[in-house]
This record gives sequence, C-alpha cells and structure tokens, in this order.
Amino acid sequence: MNHRERIHAAVRFEAPDRLPTSESFWDGTIDQWKTEGMPEVDPVDFFDFDLCHMWLDASPRFEQKILQRADRMITYEDRFGYTVRKQDGHAGSMEFSNHVTTDREAWERIKPRFALSTDPAEPARIDDASYFAHFAPYPTWDEAVGKYQRLRATDRYMLFGLYGPWEAAWRHRGLDKLLLDVALDPDWLRDMADTYVELVLAILGRCLELGMKPDGVYIIEDLGSTRSLLFSPASWRATVGPAFGRLGEFLGRHGMHYWMHSCGAIQPIVDDLVERGLNVLNPLQVAAGMDAVKLRERYGKRLAFFGNIDVHKMTGPIEPLDAELRRNVPLARAGGYIFQSDHSVPPTVTFERYCWLLNRARELFEISL
Repeated sequence: MNHRERIHAAVRFEAPDRLPTSESFWDGTIDQWKTEGMPEVDPVDFFDFDLCHMWLDASPRFEQKILQRADRMITYEDRFGYTVRKQDGHAGSMEFSNHVTTDREAWERIKPRFALSTDPAEPARIDDASYFAHFAPYPTWDEAVGKYQRLRATDRYMLFGLYGPWEAAWRHRGLDKLLLDVALDPDWLRDMADTYVELVLAILGRCLELGMKPDGVYIIEDLGSTRSLLFSPASWRATVGPAFGRLGEFLGRHGMHYWMHSCGAIQPIVDDLVERGLNVLNPLQVAAGMDAVKLRERYGKRLAFFGNIDVHKMTGPIEPLDAELRRNVPLARAGGYIFQSDHSVPPTVTFERYCWLLNRARELFEISL
C-alpha cells in the first residue's frame, strides 16, 4: 500500500499493510530535535508519516499584523478577529484578548465578512501552511492548485484542516463571552456557527470546482476540559450541533471523510458526532479519560481513532509507555486506528525517545500480525 491507501484502509476498517502513522508537534520541537541530531529534512518524510495537510482560511479576514516582537514574545492581531500574545516560535500558553465580536451590533457588521469573494483577484482561502499565525500572503487560487498537486504527488492521504464552528466562534467572540452565550443567547451562537459553516462549504465547493478534493476534512474543535464537556450535550445540540451535521452531510455526499480533533472528556456527545457523519476522532486525550480500547468496544466499526498515546508518558520511564503501546497498537491490525500522540509532542520529549517510540509502535504492529 502507499500512504494514501493505508489511511483509507484504516478509516474503512480494513487491515493495513503496516501501522498507519502521523504526528503533531509543538512549535520548537523540531528545532530542538535538530540540535539533538535530527537531519535537516521534512519531519513527514523523515518519519515516513502517512498524512499531508492543506489548511482552509475561513476567517472574516481582518488584517494580520504583528504589534510587538521582543524578549522572545510576539503579540499580533489575527485575521480571525482577536489579539494574541505568545512565545515567539515556541510552544506555551497564549493570552487572547480584543475579540472583535463584542455584541450583537458588532456581529451584524462582521457577519458579511464570512463570505467567499467572487473577485478572481482575491487570494485563495487555502494554503499548505497552517491558518494559525499565517503571516505570509495567501496564494492565488492557481498557486493553491499547484500546491495541492505537489502534495498529491506524494501519494499521502490528504486532509484539509480548519477550525470547527465552536472554535471559530470563540476566536472572534472570546471564550468567556461565548460560554455565556450558550446559556443566555443560544440562537446567536447557532447563527455564528451556521454562518461560519456556510463559508466553509463555499470554500470546499470552490476547491472541488478547481479539482482540489481532499480525502478528508479535519476540524479543530476543542469541546471539553479534562473533566467534562464545556457545556451540556443538550446545549451542544441546540447551538453548534446543526452546523456539525451540515458539514457531515456535505462531506458524505462528496465522498470525503469527516475527521475531528477535540481535546477533553467529550464522551457524552460522541454518539451525536457519529450520527452527524464523523469518521475519525482525534486525539483521545488520556488525561481526560478517553480510551481507544474501550471506545472500540462501544463503537465497533462506526468510528476510527487517531491518537491516544499519552505525551506525559513520553518523558518518563519506558515501561508505562511500552505498556500503552502494547495496548493500543493492536487495534490497528483490523483497521480503525492511526498512531499519534494524544496531544502535540512538546520539546521536552527527546528526539531519541520519539524515534524509539515510533519504531517500537511499528514493531508491535508487525508482532501482532
């Protein structure tokens, strides 16, 4: 199998020829690993991962600009309508502020910006670089097609990544205010979610018209803490749930898989997600009680899993980490499991340890044949 065939097999619950793998790294991890002996090559090629990505810009396209850069910190305004202060080029906590959707009146002014322009001179809303901290100009649509074709030539399974409707709303509204909206103004939250997904579907439609069809669409949508959902399942269904369903219907109709990343304890709405077309769930955060083995028992071949390898164990003794691999990796033999951490790998994990981890996982898959 090539990379693409391997992931397709996993999502369809067919036996892959080897362990399907991919990974997400914190800012600064690869730079750190290069000081520890990693060659100057693309990590996707070096580790022989099976996924590749392009990323949608479904933002209201405010000006992206750096406000301050000093003392290893950067503060900038994002095109999604917020200001953030964070470590420059490294992982760490982020301080969000100045969200533009301050009230209903502001929303009515901002809402028309969530639209796909018909102007051929308008930059594309897709690139091969992440939408987060995307300071470079976006390509033209023709240039985007060229990037898509180059990635397709790698024979990797391609995901188009983007914020989910909840994550997108809190970027321009602010998390504290949005949580109040769940209780005090659910109709407004639903409007924000529906407006966003309408733009996402328009972008995907344009991509399909231009011959850019991904294998799957991957939404980044943190819906829980380590203890629970951020809101009740009923509130989710009444607000952003319909937007999830619209996206799932579109993807199913066009033959694209539906992937979702959500940290936290989201077990109470996994049934809802499956009903709305979800095919692959990531990252199954161990600290939040997410367990791929137990979830497989519940969902069988209705939902594939991507992750569930505890990053906290990657810096500790070998034995607990090896036990976790021996528990999870055999899931992949019958399909339905793709190897990855349960969160992005931080720079505190050494290059040597990660190489051992990945090689050991691949070895265990072969042993389970």
